[in-house]
Amino acid sequence: MARFTHIIDAKGRVFVPARLRESIGGSLIVTLSLDDGYLSAYTPENFRGIRDQINQLSGTDPAVRRFKRAILGEAMVCELDSQGRISISEELWSHIQVKPGEEICFIDMFDKLEICSKAFYQQQKEEQGSLSEVDLSRFDVKGI
Repeated sequence: MARFTHIIDAKGRVFVPARLRESIGGSLIVTLSLDDGYLSAYTPENFRGIRDQINQLSGTDPAVRRFKRAILGEAMVCELDSQGRISISEELWSHIQVKPGEEICFIDMFDKLEICSKAFYQQQKEEQGSLSEVDLSRFDVKGI
């Protein structure tokens, strides 16, 4: 299973699933996602690669500056505490419209974690329907 749910505590902390802690080490970089309703969490190594690529883009392009502000400017380092929790800022939680006491989903995408509210995840799942309705032929993924 690559999706886990946990509840945000009163201080904005959430347990990182134990199965994921082994592969991520002691910290995550959490920032906005390209998709509305989600946050993205990266290992420091993965985020460094993304940051380096973004920093190579032209700073004179207004779209690049906006992109940098959204991804790099909103990023925060979240250290795992001794119990395996990370503390995420109220601003990032509010971006995905969750509050303490609510359930969130961690979705393991293998190169990053996606974080969203459980309610949003369920709504998206219902609205998007089955993959059988999607033309996946352009992706040419074998064995599925």
